[in-house]
Amino acid sequence: MLSDFFNNKKTGLHVLWGLVFFVTIIACSEKEKQSISIQWKDNRAESISIPLKLLGNTPADSIEKRLHIQLLNSNTPVLGEYTVTGDVLLFRPLIAFTRGLKYEVRLSGGLLDEIEIPADSAANAPAVIAVYPSADSLPLNLLKMYVAFSKPMQEGQALQNITVIKNEKDTIPSVFLDLQPELWNRESTMLTLWLDPGRIKRELQPNQLMGPPLEEGASYQLIIKKDWRDAEGIELSSVYNKHFIVGKRDSICPDPAKWTIRLPKRGTKEPLKTELPEPLDYVLLKNAIRITDKNGNTVNGIIETEAGESILNFIPATVWAPGDYTIEIESRLEDHAGNNLNRLFDKELKQQNKTNQKEIYKRPFHIR
Repeated sequence: MLSDFFNNKKTGLHVLWGLVFFVTIIACSEKEKQSISIQWKDNRAESISIPLKLLGNTPADSIEKRLHIQLLNSNTPVLGEYTVTGDVLLFRPLIAFTRGLKYEVRLSGGLLDEIEIPADSAANAPAVIAVYPSADSLPLNLLKMYVAFSKPMQEGQALQNITVIKNEKDTIPSVFLDLQPELWNRESTMLTLWLDPGRIKRELQPNQLMGPPLEEGASYQLIIKKDWRDAEGIELSSVYNKHFIVGKRDSICPDPAKWTIRLPKRGTKEPLKTELPEPLDYVLLKNAIRITDKNGNTVNGIIETEAGESILNFIPATVWAPGDYTIEIESRLEDHAGNNLNRLFDKELKQQNKTNQKEIYKRPFHIR
């Protein structure tokens, strides 16, 4: 009957191409079922799917020993987890596959396939949005720094992507502690870098042998490399540089009694502006201070800083009502040298005066 169709050339041509297209679709579908593919979630190459048929007679209990996923031209397997789902084996890496790189899938040393994780557009690239302290003059006994990113970053790679250069020529090793795990916030967008406390406390042996990590009067560059990648495997949009100079040692505890409070107007959402005699720790400023009303209830709002963390702005969620308020400051609030409201960082606890120490320090104010 098929020959009858071909008696009509036009009809026969359409049928012929239809058959070719149908067979091609089936062939492609079958091929797709037998090929290794990338599984995506939230724009991340979350896993790769390997048809079990490609693994032949490999015993299930030896798959992890025989099957390796590794970077192209690398002999180091990517760490991850294997799970069987239906007729495929899923491999989920501990750290997301890196966009723009190629990986090999090897079984008992032989190459099964090669996959490439496509690069993403520059518009989706992460960026360093700030480094704190943001001031360009920092104390000799600086205790820690924070790096804020626009997107969640890959963890465990901080020190290999951060370089410190002194006086524009010397790369300084071991400025920051090599902490494992690294100190990230819950969202993996803020990293805390600690300078070695043993080199900052003058009575400790590391300080006496090596001196402090920074040198008074010297200038420094903190460089964050473009190679650092986010959780989706996308590298930073650009290199980040922070320049700063090192001043004298800070050996004075912050004192809320010396803060200058600039009152907002009633019926407005103007910020309550507090001017500090010295810059304080960025993260603690946002987490160790609250505003309460006359009944002790917390006033909802957000805290922002400016002028190198020496000005604190509290912006209320609703307009200010007239009445009595209090700024409550937890004693853990620190300056850049780790001196909190109750004690100096570089001093033995037994040597410190414990009189008049409090858990909460208060500064009342009144809006008319």
